[in-house]
Amino acid sequence: MTAPTLRLRLPVLLKALLLGPALFGTTLFSRAQAVTYDFSTSAVSGGSQPFTVRAGVSDVLLGGNRFSLAVSNRAAEVGAVRNQPLLTIGTVNLNLNAAYVFAQPGVRLAAGAGGTLGPVALSASGEFWSTPAADQEPLSVWNLVAPAVSPLGAQANLEARYRVSRTLIATLSGELGAQSRVSLSGEWRSGDLSYRLGAAGGVNVLGALAGVTYRADAFTFSADALLGRTSGGTLSLDAPALIALNDEQAIDLSAYLTYEPWRSAALPLRYGLDADVPLGQVVDGHLKLGLRGGSGGLGVRAGYTFTPGAATQTPEPEPVDPPAEPSPTDQPTTPATTQPTTEPPAQP
Repeated sequence: MTAPTLRLRLPVLLKALLLGPALFGTTLFSRAQAVTYDFSTSAVSGGSQPFTVRAGVSDVLLGGNRFSLAVSNRAAEVGAVRNQPLLTIGTVNLNLNAAYVFAQPGVRLAAGAGGTLGPVALSASGEFWSTPAADQEPLSVWNLVAPAVSPLGAQANLEARYRVSRTLIATLSGELGAQSRVSLSGEWRSGDLSYRLGAAGGVNVLGALAGVTYRADAFTFSADALLGRTSGGTLSLDAPALIALNDEQAIDLSAYLTYEPWRSAALPLRYGLDADVPLGQVVDGHLKLGLRGGSGGLGVRAGYTFTPGAATQTPEPEPVDPPAEPSPTDQPTTPATTQPTTEPPAQP
């Protein structure tokens, strides 16, 4: 697709994207849907095309599945999520994502599944791509969980978590791809603190894992390290209610800094800062601001997300989020350092 053709078709694609889910909601379903719309723009240092403009919809309910659609000046994207009950033993969360990238052109495909069975939580995901992640979303290369930067490849991830007791969880995880590795760790929780110890080995990485998480009322702070022939680590902060706007709303802040010098398939130095600002009851929606940077440059993003009528609708139970669902801003490449994740249910 040539650049003039893309410029001619982009307005048509945007109109179809924004009007399609609304028409589905009024003609195909008898009950109201909480369809979410989002608009964003971003800029990155360097490159021949530094700006990205994107519009999308999500939570489009159709036949028990939740679909998402998006289009930008770089790619057209579609995703689907389904929660599938397994008789009386649990639920499996399935997700699929596909993107057609206009540059080159190329595709990026991802699929994942996860669920719990008693004290065991399992998750698996796979990816295939024929175009670099930066061609779809330039800021994604500096995400906490960063994508491989190669123009062609495939990857598979598997994780198993077993709750040994109410305070102890064992985790086995593996990554098969351009930089394969495996890790085994244990996490012990004592009140507001969690401690992690383990080991990791693979391509260009071999060492001991150590980490700690502190959970306060307003924030959660984590520090993880890999100590070996090449050492590095990750610091992360999640503060969903640190800055209160009123009795019901607060600014959601999150930040991270990670340095993984053993990384050859992804950028070793990455950092980010995100803010989710609710705009109140007069103006519906949320303002989302983000900063990404690290090896090779930096970038910024600003977006607006809203769900029409969300303030007046009675909330419906939300499905359990699938583990590590890939998206254009967070493609999965499991970090070598240990990170707290969704836990299996506690045993009686």
